[in-house]
Amino acid sequence: MRYGTCIGGKETENIAVAAKLGFDYIETNFGFLARSTDEEFDAFKAALKESSILCEAANCFMPNDLPMTGPEVNYEGIKAYVDKGMSRGSEVGLKIVVFGSGGARRIPEGFSYAEGIRQLGYFLGEIVSPIAEKYGITVVIEPLRAQECNMINTVNEGVMLSVLAGKANIQTLADIYHMKFAHETPDNIKLVKGSLYHAHISNPMPEGVAKRYYMKPGDECDYKAFVDALRFAGCERCSIEASTSDFANDAAEAIKILRAL
Repeated sequence: MRYGTCIGGKETENIAVAAKLGFDYIETNFGFLARSTDEEFDAFKAALKESSILCEAANCFMPNDLPMTGPEVNYEGIKAYVDKGMSRGSEVGLKIVVFGSGGARRIPEGFSYAEGIRQLGYFLGEIVSPIAEKYGITVVIEPLRAQECNMINTVNEGVMLSVLAGKANIQTLADIYHMKFAHETPDNIKLVKGSLYHAHISNPMPEGVAKRYYMKPGDECDYKAFVDALRFAGCERCSIEASTSDFANDAAEAIKILRAL
């Protein structure tokens, strides 16, 4: 299993820390790749190179100002945004893009739900997949808790959308945090063996608390069951996506826990 940690594109000081702690890669924000200035992106590239680590994944794929559902979808704007982000990503080792983007993919109130799902299938299969293929990138659909998006809230639903897209480079992600809100267990991961390509892990707080933290010794969450299910399903990459006010210490504890699994 390859383990990474999420780091904002402007948090370049944490890149060296992650590399020294033994993370295999970092995961950043796709919006940063697509919309940062040349100076910001060059600083990000330089920090990666100096620490000899790659940015293999990016999350927060689509911004709210480029929705892919509803009566008016700007496909030309979407193509330009996706191509720029993936082009830059290819310069820093990007292999996976996480499609959560609850605000951008939300089906508008009063709009046909079925048509919204068809639009998402078209967006992934006909717009995103060809661009991703050009750069050797796989896009993974992230099921989100219902409080964040009104569609694709479970791992099974994520797999169904990837099947609708019908492209080999459109796959699915399992996130321990969102799974908890959907009352899913590691068994839900095992049921979709062969369809998961990436994962997010954290210490999900009690249901109703919209917060997740880096893992620490003594946590009640069964991280081993989650990771074992990922391995069974054929998923070989997992990133920590969580909040922290002390990245160096929290990341150090978390990677020790993961390596011990």
